[in-house]
Amino acid sequence: RPPRTKMASLGQYLDAAAHAVSVKDSATLALLFDVDSVHALGAVRSALGDRGMNVGELCEEKVGAYAPWDEIFASHCQCLGANAEGRYDDAFVAMQATIAAFVKDFRAQDTAWSLDALMNLVRGAVALATRADDEAERAGRQRKDSRLGDAGAALMLVYRNTANTSVWEKKSQCLFLVISLFKIYFKLNTLHLCKNLINAVNLPTFPTFDTFPVAQRVTYAFYVGRLAVFDDDFGVAEQHLEYAFRHCRGDSRRNKTLILRYLLPVKLLMGKMPTTVLLQKYGLGEYVDVVSAMKSGNVRMLNDALKTHQISFIRQGTFLVLEKLRNIVLRTLFRKVHAFSAEKNPAKGNQVNLHMFLAALKWCGCDMDIDEVEMIVANLIFKKFVKGYISHKSRVVVLAKAGAFPAISYDDDRPKIAYLQN
Repeated sequence: RPPRTKMASLGQYLDAAAHAVSVKDSATLALLFDVDSVHALGAVRSALGDRGMNVGELCEEKVGAYAPWDEIFASHCQCLGANAEGRYDDAFVAMQATIAAFVKDFRAQDTAWSLDALMNLVRGAVALATRADDEAERAGRQRKDSRLGDAGAALMLVYRNTANTSVWEKKSQCLFLVISLFKIYFKLNTLHLCKNLINAVNLPTFPTFDTFPVAQRVTYAFYVGRLAVFDDDFGVAEQHLEYAFRHCRGDSRRNKTLILRYLLPVKLLMGKMPTTVLLQKYGLGEYVDVVSAMKSGNVRMLNDALKTHQISFIRQGTFLVLEKLRNIVLRTLFRKVHAFSAEKNPAKGNQVNLHMFLAALKWCGCDMDIDEVEMIVANLIFKKFVKGYISHKSRVVVLAKAGAFPAISYDDDRPKIAYLQN
């Protein structure tokens, strides 16, 4: 039997390929299609100096009995050769041809024995596309479309041929492919392309969510949660990010921290405060002053915290979300002013003089006039953070006698997402 790992020459590599195909050895086939395999690269590199060698003919000689695998391996050998020489753009183009030929055969198969090899090609396509784009950027070459975008198209081809099939085993990598596409779309900032994938996952023909590995479920929930944050769909964001955090491995502190960087802003928007212990445990010190401002109603402290960590929050994509906390901080301050006013004048306990709120805002470093203060309170009432009405003539806010400060919610009374409840 040909060796599964050590292949000193291209001929031995192709002998191993022929044997793997003939006996449907999925593990060996997957290894042969690993673009960064030391053994595969070594075998192809050994043939690079032989200008008289015709790789296509050798593939036909060695693997021709198992057509179209000779065509598939001919393209892949070109890919490996270009990768070995650092010609990543050429390597990616050859990888596209390899995937197209592989998928054409995979579609006709009534089993999923070669699925692991196909997933290695998917990983290789993303890796080579990234290297090709980096290579082009270093060389100062302008390209209309990125190779990573082309990799996304190749992955979508693979996804369609694993999802739209009656062979159930082929669907086992569907969520991995969805996640891989998410990563590409987030990197290219083409987030609108994620929506169709999310809709596909929710279809009854898609495998049950619980059948996928926990790591994939966590990663999927994390990306859907992030997308919901960007769409201001905070109820959906909270459910997905909570699921991701709850199911993430306990010893994976880096991943838990990454999840919290998006979950915390959502929780804060809903008026739910993290503990100091949690912030310290996951090294999220940038939120300490934000939380203090939320609790105290200190607008100046919030502004200072956002300004200090602005670059970090912008990079994470959470700055605009955190800016929305101003309304909640203003509500907290207004609530404290109301409590002070009610204690001072119990007979008019449900009324707050806007000049008193103005004084509190000025103490927090907010330089504004009484009309601006009235607009702030009107906005709080409009957003249902406060229940009441404003008497413009007397500059007084008349609060509801019951539930003047309702609980903050972005759930819109929608039911819990079923596949996240386990």
